Amino acid sequence: MKQLITFVLIATVFIFSSSFKIKNAHRNLGTESAKIEVIFNRQLEFADIVKIKLDMATKGVILDYKKLQFDENGKLKAIDFSVDFKDGFSGSASNDELTNESRFGFFRDYDKKANTPFGTGNQ
Repeated sequence: MKQLITFVLIATVFIFSSSFKIKNAHRNLGTESAKIEVIFNRQLEFADIVKIKLDMATKGVILDYKKLQFDENGKLKAIDFSVDFKDGFSGSASNDELTNESRFGFFRDYDKKANTPFGTGNQ
């Protein structure tokens, strides 16, 4: 039964198109301008949240959700997360009042000339 639930969850994730934002979410260590940016807002649903976690894992980034709350329409209204890029940059943040316009999440800029190479919280 657990395998069936896992299969359905994974299938659902790949069926739904995501509405989250990931800029240049490829981690080419040789590329000076590679940047990962994830924004959480009230437009996201559970499938989007799962897809973000899976996408980050494929890039070698550990993303853990400590708290997720959804409204009656299945939209994300609160989140508490931690992220670890496994290169010395890690952090966490939480927000209990996400809106459709929220710019809350995290980023990692691999450009050696970046003013701010990492951040979490409001962007």
